[in-house]
Amino acid sequence: MKLINEHLDGLQPFDLRVECVEQNFTTHKSGIDSHVHPECEIYINLSGDVSLVVEGSIYPVKRGDVIITRPFEYHHCVYHSSSPHRHFWILFSPKGNERLLDLFYKRNAGDGNLLLLSPENAESLISLCYSMLDSGNSEYAKYSNFFTMLDILNSADRKSNEENDCPHGVKLAVNYINDNFMFDIKVSDIARASSVSVNTLERHFQAFFGISPSSYVRKKRLANALRLLSCGANVTEASEKSGFPDYSAFIALFKRTYGITPLQYRKRFNKP
Repeated sequence: MKLINEHLDGLQPFDLRVECVEQNFTTHKSGIDSHVHPECEIYINLSGDVSLVVEGSIYPVKRGDVIITRPFEYHHCVYHSSSPHRHFWILFSPKGNERLLDLFYKRNAGDGNLLLLSPENAESLISLCYSMLDSGNSEYAKYSNFFTMLDILNSADRKSNEENDCPHGVKLAVNYINDNFMFDIKVSDIARASSVSVNTLERHFQAFFGISPSSYVRKKRLANALRLLSCGANVTEASEKSGFPDYSAFIALFKRTYGITPLQYRKRFNKP
């Protein structure tokens, strides 16, 4: 465990959650919608005909492939068929330990999220996940396995979003949305900036991201509002700076998506 041995001094305690999840298109659609959170996440694919979208980049995955995201980096899953989708989901707080996590932080948002491992390392990673879920193992063993996992991931090949097979118009659209979601933009504005028709833009977004352009804008706005609230912004500021023109509609959408109001989230996240 090279990483933990080198950096144990000054290591801050942190929460660590590990789950093995099986979903299909139907159960996924009825579950999490806008997937963004204040923790780092490690996704490890076991099976399924899916791709992962992270900040507008799309990454097809197969067994043993890993997707990493840092706090408030928006991501969601796209289903290409009804095949069952099994994966490990590891969530942990990076607060105070960011120096250990160059893998997560030393890159641009939405770039380099896909980690490709050798078959041997992929199976080792999967075995570590099963061991972390074993109720018979101690908490020390769980955290020890986690740091061994980080060492394996640090040796992986990182795939850039430039290698993804995504139409040029969609890339232009995502860039435009990322730069302008805080303003009053319409789908026609996005299509014009992308030099494609509205129908073409809608079709490409649905094919590659599994959602419409307007849904993507809404998700970006929610993700930004969540980030601002976590940093102490008040609800009005989070709403306005995230492009929501209607304060009441923002509160209703936030509660419908996350199960609590923006004010409740702000108090929970910023509690002493």
